[in-house]
Amino acid sequence: MNYRRIYLHNYSYYLTLVTQGREPLLVENIELLRDAFRRSKQKYIYSIHAIVVLPDHLHMIITPKIATDYSKIIRHIKRSFVYGLHECIKTEAKSKISHAKYNRGHSGIWQERFYEHTIRNEKDWLEKMEYIKNNPIKHKLVNNLEDWQYTSFK
Repeated sequence: MNYRRIYLHNYSYYLTLVTQGREPLLVENIELLRDAFRRSKQKYIYSIHAIVVLPDHLHMIITPKIATDYSKIIRHIKRSFVYGLHECIKTEAKSKISHAKYNRGHSGIWQERFYEHTIRNEKDWLEKMEYIKNNPIKHKLVNNLEDWQYTSFK
């Protein structure tokens, strides 16, 4: 499949990153994930407008200064996160992926691709914000948004 991403200057992007096999690694390694974001912010200029981290995936809206950077930002976050994980987690993850993926350098921690949606207008922006905001409730992690600490909606 020849998938092409859209890169538009001065646009925001709704992004979803998912762990391989929906392994619940993110919340239990939240400091490592935060560090991965800090490292990406040192290398790339972008704003995070909203974010929610769940055990096995995260959603966010970002606006990169350079449109083509959002793929690089995601790659940097993923690699930084994997780099800091304990070796036994990485070894177990690699044991679950195919030989072909292993040979391509796939870590087994993240799904290879990520979901991206270009925010086109205010209605689109508000819909994505609402989705991010309510995601912990949708996944039955909490009954009230105030009870979920891994979100920008506080």
